[in-house]
Amino acid sequence: MQRKDRSSNFELMRIFAMFLIITYHYALFSAFRFPAGDLTFNRLFYQSMFLDGKTGVNLFVMVSGYFMVKSESIRTSKVLQLWGQAFFYIVGIWLIFHKKINGMGSMVQDTLKGKLFFLSSGVQWFISTYIVMYLLAPYMNAMLKALSRDACRRLLVLTGVLWCLIPTLSWIPGMVVTEFQGSDLAFFLFLYCLGGYLRLYHEKDSRGAGFWFGCAAGIFLLCMGVIVAVDIWNTRSLGKLRLLDYLFNYQNHVLILLLSLFLFLGFKELKVRNSRVINLISSLTFGIYLIHDNWQIRRYLWNNVIEGPLFQESPWFLPVSLGIVTAVFCCCGALELLRQLTVEKLWMKAAAPISGGIDRLLSRIIRKGDNEND
Repeated sequence: MQRKDRSSNFELMRIFAMFLIITYHYALFSAFRFPAGDLTFNRLFYQSMFLDGKTGVNLFVMVSGYFMVKSESIRTSKVLQLWGQAFFYIVGIWLIFHKKINGMGSMVQDTLKGKLFFLSSGVQWFISTYIVMYLLAPYMNAMLKALSRDACRRLLVLTGVLWCLIPTLSWIPGMVVTEFQGSDLAFFLFLYCLGGYLRLYHEKDSRGAGFWFGCAAGIFLLCMGVIVAVDIWNTRSLGKLRLLDYLFNYQNHVLILLLSLFLFLGFKELKVRNSRVINLISSLTFGIYLIHDNWQIRRYLWNNVIEGPLFQESPWFLPVSLGIVTAVFCCCGALELLRQLTVEKLWMKAAAPISGGIDRLLSRIIRKGDNEND
């Protein structure tokens, strides 16, 4: 389904974000094993991929806040579309691959009941959190519109300190000791508000895309500098640091948040002609995520189909890795396009009376409540 109400620069950002997420999953699940004292280019490239995934997730959530902040109500049809898409892949893949992945262990949620009730079983944390955020969007919008620009800024600074700065400091040995980390939903709502603020109060910007992409490049280089410094420290401490490869594996890390923000602003100011091709590919990204990061597909894909560690010492490690990520994107995108042209059309046709009935029921409940209060 193409998004006619969005500019191709943001759609291009969604494509870029999905490439980042696939790259991160490639690094996370491919069982790479680099020696602790290895300071080669391949190891540094491998470590840089851990910056990608959470940055991509942040971009997806921020763009939702940016476009949804001016809406006054949720679309039941959109909720059913998201639910139907997730249900199709979660249950469908489970039915095909259940107990057929080389005898690997199963998850607690790896039951038909867990798949049917995926919103509460933790099968797909992103889709569950995203749908709840979508349901809360009208109330977040009302709050943001009621607040002044300065009040919005203070809210973002306060929540940024609580959910980004303090947790980041707590990950540094000897700094802040805290058990307070917020939650995925809380941070999604923060990102939603950040995207909404940029739409409401940051529409006019004299600085171009190059400036913001330059800022993003600076943050990326700073992160890589931290990684190199910790690599050297780890070598001298005889490998006592075990968290190195996961140093930036947190979406609410301050530097990851800044990287996401600057990339978002760069794409926001990017001058791209409206492209049906870009918009079509962008419409496939959510399905690409649901396919490649499905628990059963994920462990089979990275451990059986793609054996990344075979190339970790090769001088072709970087181009091979980019080729693998591109291939995964294209294959999953083709499957999602096929679903959109077949199953989704049937589902949305069947869901139309359901969404209409839900909307009418909610309207009656609201009117009844208003009458009782009069």
